[in-house]
Amino acid sequence: MTMFDQAILENPYPSYEKWRAEKPIWWDEDSSMWIVTRYEDVRGVLKDAATFSSKAMGEGEQRAIALPLLSDDPPRHTELRAIVNRVFTSSALKEMEIEVSELVDELLDEIKGEQLIDISDAFTIPLPIRIIARLMGIPEERSDDFKRWSDALTGTADATDMEQRLPDIMEMMGYFVSLIPERRSNPGDDLISKIATATVEGEQLGDQDIAGFCMLLLIAGNETTTNLLSNLLNYLATDHEMWETLRQDPGKIDAAIEEILRYDSPVHFVSRKATKDTEIAGINVKTGDVVTVIMGAANRDESHYEDADTFRLDRGKSDHHTFGHGIHFCIGAPLARLEARYALQGLFKRYSHIRHPISADNERTHSFMLRGFHHLWLECQQVS
Repeated sequence: MTMFDQAILENPYPSYEKWRAEKPIWWDEDSSMWIVTRYEDVRGVLKDAATFSSKAMGEGEQRAIALPLLSDDPPRHTELRAIVNRVFTSSALKEMEIEVSELVDELLDEIKGEQLIDISDAFTIPLPIRIIARLMGIPEERSDDFKRWSDALTGTADATDMEQRLPDIMEMMGYFVSLIPERRSNPGDDLISKIATATVEGEQLGDQDIAGFCMLLLIAGNETTTNLLSNLLNYLATDHEMWETLRQDPGKIDAAIEEILRYDSPVHFVSRKATKDTEIAGINVKTGDVVTVIMGAANRDESHYEDADTFRLDRGKSDHHTFGHGIHFCIGAPLARLEARYALQGLFKRYSHIRHPISADNERTHSFMLRGFHHLWLECQQVS
């Protein structure tokens, strides 16, 4: 048994079910880490940042590409998060609604009249990339570079080996470092300016930390939304009744977004390092052990969710783990939900139904951690 094999990459849920039932926490010899799969155990690890450290995961050889926030614990994490908190408040996002809606219409206008559409390439990938580019004050014309860099950093493209990915990652870092002098001397209202001029623990961030912060925001601002949308459209192409339900009652769109976040999560796991000897589900975990929590498995835990393997709109309160839990809860979650809502509204206005073509060259992301599509072909019937 291993966490990383091709069968899990293609469809992880049968393995997740088996692990929850037979070995809710187990040691993966190949990757030298504990695998945790049940809802309550996953939540327990995520909310206990003192025992299960993010900072420790970014130490040592990995530090060269460790990303601020993701690889920080309090108090530094708290100060770093405060830098960008104001950008993702409800009032700030409210001001973005018109801009997001207009961009959705712009992208859908570009594919108007087409019936066979690679919806990932034409819509679910460029939408969030352009939005986060605007927030960061970087030119949308470089969207292809941003996606290439993001894929390299997350390991979601064909090149999954770090040696192959590193040139693109270093190019990305170099790009953001080159922007710092201007944003410090002539700061604007963009995210990069806020980071470049901020102080943490009484000092300005160094160039590497600023670049790392920008890299994190770029990937966080596009990967989750891209995968959320492509996973939902992939599902809706098989459930025509659900598509029609959402078209006729847009008030249920938010419930559909929450359910796909649970049912087919865009982010499947994160790792922490134990800071002391502890116990998970009766198993002893030693200081320094890596603990990987599988949110994608916890989100389908039948002991917590009724009819867990079924896509349903009536679950009510959203308590899935896709955006994390505790102090590391994803800061961009409200933006992802906003973009997904307007994207779906635009699609429902234009298409009476969607379905999978008889044959299509679809391509899942090449990642065990992130689940979505690089290419997802759909037959889209326009509203007459």
